[in-house]
Amino acid sequence: GRLRRGGVYASSRIRAQVFELEGGVCRKCGIDAHALYLRISALQPAERLNALCNANWNLPKSGPALERILQNPKEGDFWQADHVVAVAEGGGDCGLENLQTLCTPCHKSETEKLRARLRVSGSFKTDGHSQTNFSQVKNSQMDIRSAFFSQTCSGTSVKKRRRRTAD
Repeated sequence: GRLRRGGVYASSRIRAQVFELEGGVCRKCGIDAHALYLRISALQPAERLNALCNANWNLPKSGPALERILQNPKEGDFWQADHVVAVAEGGGDCGLENLQTLCTPCHKSETEKLRARLRVSGSFKTDGHSQTNFSQVKNSQMDIRSAFFSQTCSGTSVKKRRRRTAD
């Protein structure tokens, strides 16, 4: 869930700050997603599909998501505040310099790329529990074991210590 601070959701405030800096323009493809949202929301529901197709917008694949954007479009359907360095890759504690505007289709594409990277590195969450392969953690992140052991995380000494603590 989202953190609630001072009666306002933190993610809403962050999104507003990113909008203030970038105006809802996608950094990847350059589309003005905010202007598209304003244009689509001003149309009647029957006109929205044609306008989205004319804008070369990648429509949602699921029926309910498509129906929602046609009947009741929200700004969040058009652009996202995205982490440049993903939270899963160590970018969670960064400030606004680690955030960028991405249109929803570009955000979806970037999320799919991230999931593929995490699968390859062994850090992908399948059932809500992280399955990290610590031998492949990126240099930008500190391996938790290095905080407790004076040696590096490679080699058999770590495995021996882990076995002893597991007994």
